Amino acid sequence: MEQRIAVARCHEIHLSIRDKEVPRFESIPLIGMAVQLALHIRGLPLVEYERLKLVASTALGIPRIAVDRIIDLLAKIEFIKIQSEGKRIKAILPVIPYYDELYDGIGEYMKDESEVDEFEALTLEIMDKLAGAPHNIDALAGKLGADRKAFDASIELGEKGQFLLVRRHRSKTILLNPTYFSENADVFADHVAKCGAGTIKRTLELIQSAQGWPLSLIIKTGEISGKKISSDDIQLLKRLAQDGMIKPPTITTTHSGESAFIFTPTPGFMNINPLRRDQYERALAIVSAVRQGQLLPNKFQIRNPGALLYRLKTDLQLKPTSDYAEQYQNLVHLRIAQLVPTQGGYTQLKIIDTPENRESLNIAYNLVQGSLPPDIRVDKDAHRAMTGPQDYLESLVSSKNMREREKIILSGESEFEVSQLLLGF
Repeated sequence: MEQRIAVARCHEIHLSIRDKEVPRFESIPLIGMAVQLALHIRGLPLVEYERLKLVASTALGIPRIAVDRIIDLLAKIEFIKIQSEGKRIKAILPVIPYYDELYDGIGEYMKDESEVDEFEALTLEIMDKLAGAPHNIDALAGKLGADRKAFDASIELGEKGQFLLVRRHRSKTILLNPTYFSENADVFADHVAKCGAGTIKRTLELIQSAQGWPLSLIIKTGEISGKKISSDDIQLLKRLAQDGMIKPPTITTTHSGESAFIFTPTPGFMNINPLRRDQYERALAIVSAVRQGQLLPNKFQIRNPGALLYRLKTDLQLKPTSDYAEQYQNLVHLRIAQLVPTQGGYTQLKIIDTPENRESLNIAYNLVQGSLPPDIRVDKDAHRAMTGPQDYLESLVSSKNMREREKIILSGESEFEVSQLLLGF
């Protein structure tokens, strides 16, 4: 497994664990917390250290006692500059890179200085396989070739720590990574029990490359962006549209009827605060409107969705036309845009200029380009509290519940088996 992928899995596990302590883990929580803190201080000016500690322990699921160690890690990979008085840290200046470079930097530390034991390495392998698709428990154990007792102990710990879901369907035990599949867990689990993990993995990869493809077009052609998919996978997409907890965006027009637009599960959706979730759902509405004009047009077809979205997020408007009032109706309802009448019976789409709408446009552009959107798991409240006014910090602290950390341990037999594995018996 690539180091950057291992780092991402550590972060996902941390987001699920948060206020739980797992004595069996050492490197996974450290790396996960390092990513979490780095994402939240990236781009900030000089931050008072005591303030950082307070926000980290209150809002980011990072124990106050762990912050010093994480700061030492980030300093070693030159992601921060430390301002000290004697041995006491007074403030830190973040110089953290974006996207892959962030994960690469922490990955180098993980490779060189963080001792990931066999049990933690096995847990990361399991979670990585489950990031692509849910798996039958026996099939996954065989694919990894791991010691079955250690494998079962990792599954037990994952279920107790809530970074792994276990479901029973069609007399089979199905494992899921909740970061990607929590919203429609039973639909996905039932499909894996029926058809296997491979079909889901391929279908999701096709959707990843063609986010917002109309379900009606998939059903009609048996394809996603020119790539064939099976009838079983079409049934899965129909179930997700009809029965899933997250309904895909729909657009109703007089010329093409009601159309649902399909997207991959959102990474970390269960960890997104309500405001960020709303921004992401607005982005899906924007992509759906553009796909409508590209694939189910009325008079004029959108030929380059990426170019149109780039112009929209740059100019915050499109040229007047007589064609697209129905296509963009959801954007009006969601207070993303206005349809302004112009001369000659034309209508012009104008984005309502707010920071939230601009961010949704950026997410939409990245989705259509096949790129990962900006990390929407970043808590904007925590980000602002790092450098905002004191009353804002106090408000954040008072609104967060200070919880005791629950300790998650293996059963006696599993603990013994893992100990034997690590000792080489």
